[in-house]
Amino acid sequence: MRWRVLLVDDDHHIRIMLKAFLETRGYRVELAVNGQDALTKLGEADYDIVVVDYNMPEVDGLEVLRHTRQSWPSLPVVLMTGGGRSAITAQAIVELGAEACLLKPFDLQTLDETLAEALSPQLKPLIA
Repeated sequence: MRWRVLLVDDDHHIRIMLKAFLETRGYRVELAVNGQDALTKLGEADYDIVVVDYNMPEVDGLEVLRHTRQSWPSLPVVLMTGGGRSAITAQAIVELGAEACLLKPFDLQTLDETLAEALSPQLKPLIA
């Protein structure tokens, strides 16, 4: 089965790199350029998982997470965060309903493993 991923990041280079990697792993990837774009796309199509950057202008990853939990409570969300964010912040993000929080920089194998775990029948909170 090819899982359908909505990948959200305001950094063009990160979007393209992660999309290329995930496609080599068999995922079907659709891109959103920011949080507002993600919310629009979530209302227009079905996804198996959302991977979203935490730090974006206007509508950030936390707002995307909150909206997803309200409208699609069973849709897994993985947040990516960097810029000096601590593991405590990552834990708080998981407590708010994310399946995982990846601390940047992370390696692509960690992303692959995190998505596989989040998409498994037994969802477990992860911090990588």
